[in-house]
Amino acid sequence: MTKIFIHITFIFALVLVSDRVFTLLFMPIFNRTISGQSGGSINYVIQHPHEYNVLILGSSRAKNSIDPAALSFLGKGYNLGINGSKPLNALLVLDVLLSHHVDPQTLIVQADLFELGPDQKDDTIEQLKRMYPYDTPLVRSYVNTMGPAEIFKYSFGLYRFNRKILNITYNFLKRNSQGEETGFVGLPSSPEKLDTTPQFANYQYDPSSLNAQALLKIKELADAHHIRLIVVFPPTYQNVGYNSTEQKRLREDLFAHGITEVIDLSTVDATPSLKNEENWRDSFHLSAAGAERFSKILASLIKP
Repeated sequence: MTKIFIHITFIFALVLVSDRVFTLLFMPIFNRTISGQSGGSINYVIQHPHEYNVLILGSSRAKNSIDPAALSFLGKGYNLGINGSKPLNALLVLDVLLSHHVDPQTLIVQADLFELGPDQKDDTIEQLKRMYPYDTPLVRSYVNTMGPAEIFKYSFGLYRFNRKILNITYNFLKRNSQGEETGFVGLPSSPEKLDTTPQFANYQYDPSSLNAQALLKIKELADAHHIRLIVVFPPTYQNVGYNSTEQKRLREDLFAHGITEVIDLSTVDATPSLKNEENWRDSFHLSAAGAERFSKILASLIKP
């Protein structure tokens, strides 16, 4: 029994040392990676803390829809949209940026009603993983709510870098010469017929969800750092992601909590010029042409 215990202890110590050595060696590579969605775009802004007046946070619907060039009247902008992210992720990105003294004047947060439903633990962990290996008190506070297993795994650098090592290495070696100057990525139009099936007719807004609460915490951080906050709800093709009743509840809740600069374009009826199929890559993502039109519409609705 003693030999087994010694053997297990030796293996655990070996794993722990290997993890620490790997993290020590790989972290400088990660910190110097300034492109890609595994932290590179965040690092790019961190390395230019005073260069951008406007930061755009959100999912791929921000990344592929909002061109900072159209908002130049607000100053120089950078699009930090991350595929698959939700307001919780946006909150943690903002927290990381502020901890590195990034000081934008305006923050544009893209959000969607269908991100703000009841919490699901697996989805929350996925949102947190998008932020690994960044480590701030706020990130850790959310990790600590996920239970002992996630807390234990988070203590290992290999876990925090999991699924990102190849992407980080690729961006470091192949795409790292300049980074992405605006972060915006336009998409081609769809070569196929777009899906027009309504997907959120019975969707319900949950104001107590982590993502809904994250929007309120973004407001708190923005106010504390004297940053103007604008929340944007973009449309979907033929309103496949639109629910008028729940969208109204969401908008009223945001206003009640002091988030008053809300640009709600969630119904495509508010943007008739985007109804044509050529403006869409799929039912939820605008094409480059659609993004150009949407960005101009957005710019016309934002007061200087």
